[in-house]
Amino acid sequence: MKRSLPLNALRVFQVAAQHLSFTKASEELSLTAAAVSQQVKLLEQYLGVTLFVRSNNKLSLTPAGERYFPRVREAFRALQHATDQLLDQKLSLRVAVPATFGTKWLVPRLFRFFDRHPDIDVAVLTEAQIDAGAWDVAIDDRHGDEPGQDLLVGTDYTPVCSPAVAAALSDPVDLNGQTLLHERYTRRGAPDWSAWMALAGVRLAGSTREMGLGDGTMMLQAAIEGQGVALAQRLLVAYDVAAGRLVEPFALATPWRHAYYLSIAAEARGKPQTLAFCDWLRGELGADIKGEA
Repeated sequence: MKRSLPLNALRVFQVAAQHLSFTKASEELSLTAAAVSQQVKLLEQYLGVTLFVRSNNKLSLTPAGERYFPRVREAFRALQHATDQLLDQKLSLRVAVPATFGTKWLVPRLFRFFDRHPDIDVAVLTEAQIDAGAWDVAIDDRHGDEPGQDLLVGTDYTPVCSPAVAAALSDPVDLNGQTLLHERYTRRGAPDWSAWMALAGVRLAGSTREMGLGDGTMMLQAAIEGQGVALAQRLLVAYDVAAGRLVEPFALATPWRHAYYLSIAAEARGKPQTLAFCDWLRGELGADIKGEA
């Protein structure tokens, strides 16, 4: 018959191995250093191996201890995770994004984050909250002087339209006579249709009509509905292109780049939900960029 695991001794070992100090472990666990040493000895006797080497007032793990420690640590994390879920003690995170980035890139992919981290609630906020500072993580396309604001990703521009509209487009000159969709208010340096046409070596004909829309979400929805051709950020149309709702009719590389920056509020730095979200975010963006290459 197997003996029961000495759970108290395992917990003491985990904390002592984390700090490599019986004194610090005793402070964290509200035990005496002698009690910590006794629990470690109890575990070593149970396992039949030595877990720590003690020499010259320095504590280190033996090879067996080094192999055992990460597994014990993960086991206690799993127990804590299961307990938090049972008690519904979820972690929360407020993520502020520009509306089009949120609608077209972030929200369609969030299910993968929730599958990986069911214990974290995410509130997706709008650009107004970015300005108000009511966020933990912010993704913005305005580069400011905030400490900790880092370049997250850059993307180029491409024309997109519905498959039905694309059927009539075999060359950039075919855009003449089409409705060209654009955002009415864009960031400084963003290209317009005149710049794209010049790059493609095409002159706009008088029969070509332009339609200005209030933001990128409306512009892309108009393109999906077959109302014209939009000049869009490639990153933000990847999901609709993959789903067949939009088509890139021309393979023309452009020199314009649209950058997004990542900011983390001081009080959110280092928190597990922040680290988990940022790791997932960079992984998703990396996959999308590889897909563009």
